[in-house]
Amino acid sequence: MDKETLDQELARAGWEVDGSFSEHLIIGNAGDLCVIVPGWVGLNEDPVYELYDVERDVSYWVREVLTPQKAAELLQEYGKSPEEWDQP
Repeated sequence: MDKETLDQELARAGWEVDGSFSEHLIIGNAGDLCVIVPGWVGLNEDPVYELYDVERDVSYWVREVLTPQKAAELLQEYGKSPEEWDQP
């Protein structure tokens, strides 16, 4: 999937696209929520996206672009701090 297609998909889902981050392909913002699309996603046929709540410092990984509302629900229910995801 190319950058333009990802930009459009995020915008359609309700995210404000910010492509200014060099280490990530795209970041979408909605208030305190972000969806982070890692740079390697464009090369992957089975992409993953990181949902991140800035205020609560929790994240959750998904396999599809969700609306900010659905992202908030998943982060509330399943979100963990980034350090917790690295724990075995």
